[in-house]
Amino acid sequence: MKLMAAMGAVVLPGGRAIAQALDARSPADVITVRDGRIAGTREANGTRVWRGIPYARPPVGPLRGRAPQEATAWSGIRDATAFGSEAIQQSLGPDTGPMKGSEDCLYLNVWAPERPASAPRAVIVWIHGGGFVFGAGSEASYHGDGYAERGDVVFVTFNYRLNGFGYLQTSRDPGSANLGLLDQIAALRWVRDNIAAFGGDPDNVTVMGESAGGMSIGCLLGAPGALGLFHRAIIQSGGARPVFLPDEPRQVMSLALREAGLRPGEDEKLLALPASDLHRIFNALAAASNSALLGGEAFHPAVDGVVLPKHPLLALAPVPTLIGHCENEGVTFAKVTTLTEGLPKKVRSLVGAARWEALTAAYTGTPRPQRDPTVDLFSDMFTGIPSLRLADGLVTAGAPVWSYRFDYEKASPIGAAHASDIAFTFGQPKGVPFPVDWTAEARAVSDLMRDSFIAFAKTGSPETAALPQWPRHDPDGLHYLRFDVKPSVARDVIGAARRAAWKPVPVNAV
Repeated sequence: MKLMAAMGAVVLPGGRAIAQALDARSPADVITVRDGRIAGTREANGTRVWRGIPYARPPVGPLRGRAPQEATAWSGIRDATAFGSEAIQQSLGPDTGPMKGSEDCLYLNVWAPERPASAPRAVIVWIHGGGFVFGAGSEASYHGDGYAERGDVVFVTFNYRLNGFGYLQTSRDPGSANLGLLDQIAALRWVRDNIAAFGGDPDNVTVMGESAGGMSIGCLLGAPGALGLFHRAIIQSGGARPVFLPDEPRQVMSLALREAGLRPGEDEKLLALPASDLHRIFNALAAASNSALLGGEAFHPAVDGVVLPKHPLLALAPVPTLIGHCENEGVTFAKVTTLTEGLPKKVRSLVGAARWEALTAAYTGTPRPQRDPTVDLFSDMFTGIPSLRLADGLVTAGAPVWSYRFDYEKASPIGAAHASDIAFTFGQPKGVPFPVDWTAEARAVSDLMRDSFIAFAKTGSPETAALPQWPRHDPDGLHYLRFDVKPSVARDVIGAARRAAWKPVPVNAV
């Protein structure tokens, strides 16, 4: 008997019938989650996938600028075969293009193996990057069928609010400076409450993210509302940064009000503007973000006394963590002058001229072959030092930590640069920011990384048969693993002289 005959009439919310789509689907593709039943589909490799599942109500109208609310339940079976809308997108720098994305964006996607399991599977939740201003969990680069099939895990991706829609402190909600983080916490709560329906283990959840996704995880490690929602973390090119100090978000809001032609305190008038007008205003802030206040990153988390009561590095939960970055992070941003000018300007304003001169001298005085010391300094203030400080802080908090560096020079035309590791993280050179020559050698490097990440998610250790000896991170030994054609263990990814120059720099500076 076919599924339709067994279930009777099936109608989507809003009245759209999906009889033909469901008729060929097995009961295994229709499952029940907190808010109703959903119908997924299968990938070519047999992996099951459910797309576009709402984990919160659309943050539109009176919910714009508010913390995420639980999704509204539906009747019948919801079609979960198409991705939900991505958040409204914005460039890191000047952007004059039309608005893309939607405020109605709080959706997630789940991939799960088709084969039966004797026990609940480990869960990996991917938090996408994009400078807190662009990106989506639905991007082709992040599809989770490879992890589900290769690793026998349940894999989740999701969208969260970005740019000023996700990180602009208003008077409407106490946590408005961190709505993007609150969305992430809401998605993790949804995973906790619903992932068992997909065969996942809610007590074995690993969060994994790159760039702003990894930085988000660094912040979640210090967010009380995220405590207990994940049990391990994989942080790629991240750290507990960037984080505005308590007085800075209102200064950003003042800039937005000025751009909108409004007076101080007229937050509600700003929030009442059409999304296209807000998009224009937020673009203007991003285009002028090479200031000491914005530091090239106009929108990002903040110490607000609510979501982040204090700087994350001062309140870390002891979560087992795997953390690393790419060998030459900074070269990716050669043309993003708002960031390469703004971030150094912000650090200099916080540390003072004398300390800044000491930092630059430490890099020019320890040059590396065929490397620009200025780019090395930018790389370390962007990811190198934040990663090291987060690793050290987690060890102090009592967590086991493993450090790595992605060193595969053939990862992109500009080497092992920021985001060049994404193709290798997912084992699929599609939708990535750089062209990748997907040779047998490249696939081997990818397999090495993915198997290590999968092992960590399943067992709490990144060691595999191919990587049997990977010393834990400690602030004295400073061991890390080099992901390359021939992986190896090395020491001190930053260098003694450069680390010493950073030591007096306060945590809020990077």
